[in-house]
Amino acid sequence: MSQRKQRRSAPTILEVARHVGVSPTTVSRVLNNYPHIREDVRNSVLQAIADLGYEPNRVAQRLRATHSRLLGMIVTDITNPFLNTIMASIEAVFFSKGFSVLMSNTTADPRKELEYLSMMENEGVAGLIIAPTSENVDRVAELAEDGLPVVVIDRRMTSGRVDVVLSDNVMGARQAVEHLISLGHQRIGHIGGPLHLTSGRERYQGYQAAMHDAGIDVPPDWVRFGDHRHDSGYQNALELLAVTPNLTALFIENNMMTLGAMNAIHDRGMRVPDEIAIVGFDDMPWYKSLNPPLTVIAQQTHEIGVVAASRLLERIDQPNLPARADVLPTSLIVRASSGAGRR
Repeated sequence: MSQRKQRRSAPTILEVARHVGVSPTTVSRVLNNYPHIREDVRNSVLQAIADLGYEPNRVAQRLRATHSRLLGMIVTDITNPFLNTIMASIEAVFFSKGFSVLMSNTTADPRKELEYLSMMENEGVAGLIIAPTSENVDRVAELAEDGLPVVVIDRRMTSGRVDVVLSDNVMGARQAVEHLISLGHQRIGHIGGPLHLTSGRERYQGYQAAMHDAGIDVPPDWVRFGDHRHDSGYQNALELLAVTPNLTALFIENNMMTLGAMNAIHDRGMRVPDEIAIVGFDDMPWYKSLNPPLTVIAQQTHEIGVVAASRLLERIDQPNLPARADVLPTSLIVRASSGAGRR
């Protein structure tokens, strides 16, 4: 009996993607005529489709032909009230424009971040807003280069065609430290954020600049760096106060670490601001109810969300816009924790 000749299976969308060196989602977007695809990528995909003889399922393609009304949002810590406020304002803008939002929380874990980025890609989101785990997340840059509209919030990225919306971190930190110096403080400690984030480096830069301009040398023992969480602020404050008990003030780089540091100070039985003054970064409605009420550098959290959402919608409509950076000013809100009313 003659052996039946085996028929070669038809090429798949995965083979097309591998042939070009892009993701299957990018091939799908080309097939569905998405507008935000780079022309060279579109041409390469179409050429690969012709070379390989790929024939898409036309029924499924017609079902997907309408553009996605789903947008993605990825943040590092969904429990942080600063990010809560931003997420709420972003969602409100998107809802008003008829978009749904897929939200994810990485807990600052790069592995989770990659998983969620893959999920966003598979879901075919029309755009993405992200607070990345570092300034060099290659997958975010790749997605942006493949044509996905991306807006980065609260920090910068060094690569990729992305829009950025954040606060003026350097100036905000300078405001905080200059305020303490104006009250007569010279020995001002700093609990900073992770230096692999641009926000952490910029706020540390602002602290250093204010101290330098005032002619104050900063010994290494005056500075600690945390991870933006409550426990980090608590432990770093305990260590700072144990190693350098002559500090008279602390500038702390984010809201959760500030609360942790204040708990540590209270646990040591120290009085704020009589024995040590405090200025934090971020403002929350309940800060005026703390004991004592907290002096802070306030960010425009609601506005960051609104601007980020607006920028993403603009880039979806106009994919060839140049990358933009919106840097929003901060403001100093003086309350009792810095001791301004007593000096």
